[in-house]
Amino acid sequence: MYINKRGLREIGSVLFKRPTVGRLVTTAWITPIYVGMRQTAATFRALDEVLYPEYRDQKVERPVFVFANPRSGTTLAHRLMSMDDEVFATVKLYQTILPSITATKTVKRLMKLAQTSVGSVLHRAYDFFNNPLESRWQEVHHLSLDQAEEDVATLLYSLTSPTTGLLFPFMEDLPSQTWIDRQEPEERNAFLDYYENTIKRHVFEAGGKRFLNKNVFFSTRVRSVHEKFPDAAFVYLVRNPHDSLPSFLNMFYQAWKAHSPSIRPDGEEIQALKRLGYDYYRYALECRKEIPEDQFIVIRYEDLIQDPKKAILDLYDRLGMPVGEAFEAKLDEAMVAHHEYESPRDFGLEFFGITREEVSEELREVFEEFGYGPPKQTHYLEAAE
Repeated sequence: MYINKRGLREIGSVLFKRPTVGRLVTTAWITPIYVGMRQTAATFRALDEVLYPEYRDQKVERPVFVFANPRSGTTLAHRLMSMDDEVFATVKLYQTILPSITATKTVKRLMKLAQTSVGSVLHRAYDFFNNPLESRWQEVHHLSLDQAEEDVATLLYSLTSPTTGLLFPFMEDLPSQTWIDRQEPEERNAFLDYYENTIKRHVFEAGGKRFLNKNVFFSTRVRSVHEKFPDAAFVYLVRNPHDSLPSFLNMFYQAWKAHSPSIRPDGEEIQALKRLGYDYYRYALECRKEIPEDQFIVIRYEDLIQDPKKAILDLYDRLGMPVGEAFEAKLDEAMVAHHEYESPRDFGLEFFGITREEVSEELREVFEEFGYGPPKQTHYLEAAE
């Protein structure tokens, strides 16, 4: 399995940077778990090479990548699209933790076994692993092992995800993990080969269906992935930066203050994260100008929230895809749950020492491109991730 060696050096350089007891303790217990999970995934992938070597010839045609700045509706859009399981192959959380054909087939067999007389034992085992995930992130992002999810664990194994910043709050010291497109060609190509290999496994196990994925930290790898998959479609969820930015900052701040309580909401760590958020917006806009219009499709968060079914049907039309009756029925059913779900947004830009005027000025081109008006004070309920 590929690993970003530069990323390892970056983590080594920040391991004892302004250390706190909480962060050192957290690192100490997370590290063996990470190593153990990564080795388990590597073992299953090695079994794939023996049991299913033909996967290497699997074609990955017209994959769809859903991305955005964090907290901009990607979870909602992705999970609605993933219900079209006759067309799309998407990964569930357990599959991103164990990105292997053998592992997926093993889990599916266990799920069938769970319906037999030994099912209670398997259900207890499932709850043992799943309940901590659901309880830990319930207020930020709903997780469940058998739910469609972004490939965050797969990318963490290769140290190519900004998610490492949840533990090491020094985003500007982790450039190879936050900016894939800026890596040296050799490292970038090694990552892309690993990424393609992983996608091939998912598509092969799913019987050749069209690959669907989402990742909120995808912006800075769009150019690379487009080079690797020139027929790919990129679905970009864009949200008013006045609203998405504080939600993005809060996602990291809540993790940071758990292990490093001295971090201030307006401190230098948050300011570095803010700059990264600005760059993600700008970079997505750059990529949009380079990729053909029919392969780079924009959905405004506000439109998605107002009428999710219409937004998804419009997307299918843009992608030139028919909408099956079964999928449309699932969308109708999902709309009931969507309208019943709302969670309050706790913090605004001011909490993090940022003015709306600053955001408007920094991202002036974004505001103009997507039709967002001048800053104004609003209070509302956040309805989707």
